[in-house]
Amino acid sequence: MLRETKVEPVIQRGHESLVHHILLYQCGSSFNDSVLDYGHECYHPNMPDAFLTCETVIFAWAIGGEGFSYPPHVGLSLGTPLDPHYVLLEVHYDNPTYKEGLIDNSGLRLFHTTDIRKYDAGVIEAGLWVSLFHTIPPGMPEFRSEGHCTLECLDEALEAEKPSGIHVFAVLLHAHLAGRGIRLRHFRKGEEMRLLAYDDDFDFNFQEFQYLKEEQTILPLTKLWIAILVMGDNLITECRYNTKDRGRMTWGGLSTRNEMCLSYLLYYPRINLTRCASIPDIMEQLQFIGVKEIYRPVTTWPFIIKSPKQYKNLSFMDAMNKFKWTKEEGLSFNKLVLSLPVNVRCSKTDNAEWSIQGMTALPPDIARPYKAEPLVCGTSPSSSLHRDVPLKLLVALMVLGSTPGSWHLWS
Repeated sequence: MLRETKVEPVIQRGHESLVHHILLYQCGSSFNDSVLDYGHECYHPNMPDAFLTCETVIFAWAIGGEGFSYPPHVGLSLGTPLDPHYVLLEVHYDNPTYKEGLIDNSGLRLFHTTDIRKYDAGVIEAGLWVSLFHTIPPGMPEFRSEGHCTLECLDEALEAEKPSGIHVFAVLLHAHLAGRGIRLRHFRKGEEMRLLAYDDDFDFNFQEFQYLKEEQTILPLTKLWIAILVMGDNLITECRYNTKDRGRMTWGGLSTRNEMCLSYLLYYPRINLTRCASIPDIMEQLQFIGVKEIYRPVTTWPFIIKSPKQYKNLSFMDAMNKFKWTKEEGLSFNKLVLSLPVNVRCSKTDNAEWSIQGMTALPPDIARPYKAEPLVCGTSPSSSLHRDVPLKLLVALMVLGSTPGSWHLWS
């Protein structure tokens, strides 16, 4: 058995602005290794179905970030039945000028040791499920989106796996070009605790893990006999955007011109929870612009609107773009979206789901919001715990999709 102790990016020289972020996924135990011939364009029809089993994020790097060292008592386990047998490397490129003929060999270098560490690390992806249902109007100097890691999802996973809770030691906050600020908010009994991580001056070109000054514990519900004392935790990833220079809607998506609102939490001990996220209700968003009815059953994507007349036979994306957005309309829409019910995404490894998956939840009532402490010039929100850890062995893992060959790289 081995423990991964450090991960560092290996970005091909001259491609520092091209390689935007990298995700390393654990593939399912049923992965068909007959497709391991070469890489493929992500989410393209020619991508093998086997790649869709690779959904569990085990590491994330974004532009501007440096290497990451695990604390001395924690490591990423390798070699046990619960550990990855295959991993998939997903590289996101930012190529706004559509330059062709680029060949990239960027990836990640993993360091490991045979010295067993006390705890196995895990990663939870929290925030807004990447979806077209994440909508941001044009012309907004500020628009806020929230992704919910609900009490119900955390409670089910923690109660089954680790009733005493988990300990978060680092967080990566992630958004795209319109992002201006991100906060990972932590609540217990409706009262906001110290922020897990925040970046109130988010820079698209500088994204890296923040080490927490002190590890923070996330707890499940505490049950006392028949009565339930609500002591469980929930998380909100809150993102601020600026779309003043945009004339059309911004949608959730993979492109850097689309948006994301995600937090990657590194924690221990590892539990079987890989994604704790939410999707806002789309129909109530469409009702805001006057949509009354869509064609059912839904047979096309994006789905098509049936009424009223001004939107008839338009996709919901075209209808949202046709609406005459003003700053006042955008503010009213933002207030509505933040109050809407959300669909809960609560995932395990191997594409499995907790029973809470798909339920509808309301945003929590917040009794006492927390105010972030002011930053002192020259410091970061979290302490720099970068450590040089003695290693027994240095390896570089070759992973799926690390060499796009002569693909056309898109934005």
